[in-house]
Amino acid sequence: MSNKRRLTRSCRGGSLLETLLVLVMVAVLVLVALDRFMVLRVEAERVAMAGVVQALRVAVLERALHGMASGKRRNASELQGSNPMVWLDRPPMNYLGELSGPDPANIPGGQWYFDSASQLLVYRVDYESYFDSLLPGAARARFKVDLASADTDRDGRSETGMDEVQGLAVEAVEPYTWRRHPVSLSALKIWGVLGTSP
Repeated sequence: MSNKRRLTRSCRGGSLLETLLVLVMVAVLVLVALDRFMVLRVEAERVAMAGVVQALRVAVLERALHGMASGKRRNASELQGSNPMVWLDRPPMNYLGELSGPDPANIPGGQWYFDSASQLLVYRVDYESYFDSLLPGAARARFKVDLASADTDRDGRSETGMDEVQGLAVEAVEPYTWRRHPVSLSALKIWGVLGTSP
């Protein structure tokens, strides 16, 4: 009878060990899936932002070509610094409109707005830990409508009034990049990259 009890106990122990191994494997798979899901969400945000910027560039190009065809090349300079969202047939659903000097930290992530004070179109990034920019504070990308001109006086600079205006362009004000993986401050502290404050 004691052999039966030993056999039953070893089966229970084996079953418990197997159950723990299965749970660990499932947890690892869930973590990998969650990480991949997050990467896909960030990629979706990056592509959506790039799609809006491309649509704005096409709308601005269309506007500039229309002006050139009608002989109104000088009108391009009047459009410099304007809100390019008004030239789209339908602004994106996440466009908040024109705001005057808002604090970017108060704007929800994943939203566009035109800052009428600075005459810049701003995209407030939702997944901040995957985004790099030179701007301090809330993660955002800023764009402006600017003149595209030929360097007719060949001095290496584009000068309003001196060089021939060839059209308009939507350009990023500061360079930015999207990261594939987020940078966590706590992870940097664990690996000793960042020192701890006293």
